[in-house]
Amino acid sequence: MAKRSPSIDRAVRIELLRARAAIERESLAQSIASAGRKLEPASLIKGLLPGLASSNASRWALQAIGLARRYPLVSSSLSAMFMRGGKRFRLLKVAAGALVGWQLWKTWQEARDDGDKDSR
Repeated sequence: MAKRSPSIDRAVRIELLRARAAIERESLAQSIASAGRKLEPASLIKGLLPGLASSNASRWALQAIGLARRYPLVSSSLSAMFMRGGKRFRLLKVAAGALVGWQLWKTWQEARDDGDKDSR
């Protein structure tokens, strides 16, 4: 059996370490991409509220988030308007809260009814 030279052993060891590093980098990149997909608003909604994820509520929420990102001045103006005092603005806050609550209740009822139909 022929004896291998130390320089060949070292070169093989270096190549093995490079291959291992490349595999670990690829695994890290895949893990980061997977975490990014899990942290998208649609995935978070599906995880937190699975009954509402299939209905219009998730699409409505995603559109609202998209509009807030696209037009930050509008969302900033709306939040400033709601933070101001006065009777008219308090009434507007209550009306907006009631509208959001009503939409959530309606969406929950639809999701529950769809769930009852699927179980039959």
